[in-house]
Amino acid sequence: FNGRITGGRKGLCIVVLKHMFDVHEIEKDDSVLEALDRGLRTECEEKFGPVEKITVFSKHPEGVVIVKFTQPSAATKAIQKYHNNTRKGRKIEAVFWDGVTDFNIVDEVQEKKEAQKRHEEFGNWLEGDQEDLPEEFRLKVEG
Repeated sequence: FNGRITGGRKGLCIVVLKHMFDVHEIEKDDSVLEALDRGLRTECEEKFGPVEKITVFSKHPEGVVIVKFTQPSAATKAIQKYHNNTRKGRKIEAVFWDGVTDFNIVDEVQEKKEAQKRHEEFGNWLEGDQEDLPEEFRLKVEG
């Protein structure tokens, strides 16, 4: 990383805002998520410039929102405005996206269960009746 942004110019359009919401608020009321998205988009477009996309990571414990602006200058203005500012009693952290950090929160136990289920279904399909399949898709065992 060495202080450089790996996303290049594109990375300079993407702002990461942390502590924008409390996960528990969103779990209790979905309208909080919609209001945050809508309000942030309006505020950013009025004060900084056109917004291409807003992504709210509703399960992220740090309350992460990513705002992708069309111009790096708009992203810079947003960082200057939001960084260390307080919103609903939370101190906001605003930085350019580093081009590599993935803010998705994955439930590893659930992912493993789903993968196991897919593997079992595929195995059952392979071992099952293949008479319905065209010849080129049928399993051929040499031996």
